[in-house]
Formats: sequence, C-alpha cells, structure tokens
Amino acid sequence: MQKVKKIAKYTTNILAIINALLIGLTPIWGIPYADKVSDTIIVIMAVIGTYLLGDKAATKKKGN
Repeated sequence: MQKVKKIAKYTTNILAIINALLIGLTPIWGIPYADKVSDTIIVIMAVIGTYLLGDKAATKKKGN
C-alpha cells in the first residue's frame, strides 16, 4: 500500500509540472486543445488527491 501511495504522490507532482508547462507554453506556441488537456490533467490530479486524503482519513480512523 505504501508503494501505491508513493507512486500516486510522484504522479501528482509530475502531472502538476506538465500542466504548468502546458499552461505557460500555450500562449507562445499555440498548442491545440491545451485547455481540454489541462482540464483532464486537473481532474486526474483531483482523483488521485481524493484517494490519498481518503486513505489518510481511513488510516487515521483505524488507528484511533
């Protein structure tokens, strides 16, 4: 389980970097569909974040 959480954290960080690059470079390069790609990345990050928070809450409740 720890390995999954570690991969999820790294994945979220990588997606955040990619999203920042996409948002920053779109006005310069005119990348097509950048807004839809960015929205998709944000949704994926939200799902991963929700998983991590839910797992943390369940672990904390189980410990108490």
